[in-house]
Amino acid sequence: MKMLIASHKAAEMPNDGFYLPVHVGHALNPKDLGFQPDDEGDNISNMNPSYCELTAQYWAWKNLDAEVIGLSHYRRYFTGSQLGPNGKGILSSVESEQLLERYDIVLSRPRNYMVETIDSHYRNGHYGSDLDVLRSEITTNYPDFLPAYDRVFSGRKLSLYNMFLMRRDEFDAYCTWLFAILKNVEQQIDNDSRTQYQQRTFGYLGERLLNVWAVQRSAQQRVGHRAVVNTDGEPKVKKAIGMVKRKLSGRVVE
Repeated sequence: MKMLIASHKAAEMPNDGFYLPVHVGHALNPKDLGFQPDDEGDNISNMNPSYCELTAQYWAWKNLDAEVIGLSHYRRYFTGSQLGPNGKGILSSVESEQLLERYDIVLSRPRNYMVETIDSHYRNGHYGSDLDVLRSEITTNYPDFLPAYDRVFSGRKLSLYNMFLMRRDEFDAYCTWLFAILKNVEQQIDNDSRTQYQQRTFGYLGERLLNVWAVQRSAQQRVGHRAVVNTDGEPKVKKAIGMVKRKLSGRVVE
């Protein structure tokens, strides 16, 4: 059982073997942080600028031997009773086992976008054409997922940060589906011409696709949610202001 901690810089880490810090983008920034590098074995470490924390997920999919796998961040964790960085309560291995007795898939507690849909929120903040390509890919190659896709993107709630907890079989199925979609979409997008912020395309799309997967699988699997704690403090006001500005301006924020 391993909970990955995606990190691109030195940070305080939990003192628990359940947590596995992973240096994302290590192929591009080989400074030794003392974490597991994501460029060992089969990997996409050099794609970290566009895949973000998904390079840690890919590394685990191809190289990590664990019956349960989760993904968190150096400053974002599922809440729990274990003492974590900056004295915040984070999920323990025991609590993870208890969660998986009740659920097959655990995601972050959804954020409610009250003023817009998930589709319009993405289009206001990023390149809307990405979603056109993505939906076409789903329609062509994964038509069974189209109702779940439309349900997520027409809705107003989204589990963020690509954070999850799953058993290995579910994790493998999800990764097989996710990375095949992103690879095909990547071939149809000129991502290199974008600013550094906007180049995070596949990390952003991955967030949405995780929700699509969960909705589709909810017919057979038990899907649960867990609150997230930011050990550095969550700048909620700043995020809210940014969301309103994007909505009012109607343009891509670089």
